[in-house]
Amino acid sequence: MFGFGKKKKPQDALKQADNLMNKGLTGLLMKSTVSKEHRDRINQSLETAKQAQMASSGSVPLSATAIVVSVADTGKLINFDPIVVLVLDVIENDGSTYRKTLETLVSKIQIPRSGDRVGLGHNPANPSELMYMGLLS
Repeated sequence: MFGFGKKKKPQDALKQADNLMNKGLTGLLMKSTVSKEHRDRINQSLETAKQAQMASSGSVPLSATAIVVSVADTGKLINFDPIVVLVLDVIENDGSTYRKTLETLVSKIQIPRSGDRVGLGHNPANPSELMYMGLLS
């Protein structure tokens, strides 16, 4: 009745954050008070969180695997999970291989290390872009 027991879905929280950042009166206030550089960084973090959410929900099919060559910390966190730069040797499902650098959000419990196998999927918003799906066993 009053919404006390109502749980919000993570998608709702991300959508609300995006709306507050970019739309309506609050979006106008953000544009007038926060520098473009900081707004871009916030929007980039929101996009990274959306990609991580899609990857964890299983709504994106696995389209490539990769071997981690190196991992570098960016110093950025989203909900205490780090954003890292991964250098990967990618193996597409069709057999083609190449090296790719990817900045992505990873779970603090499962931070990849050199030599680990990870899964990659194509971003539904931009099919030419790969997104991190997590560690593979």
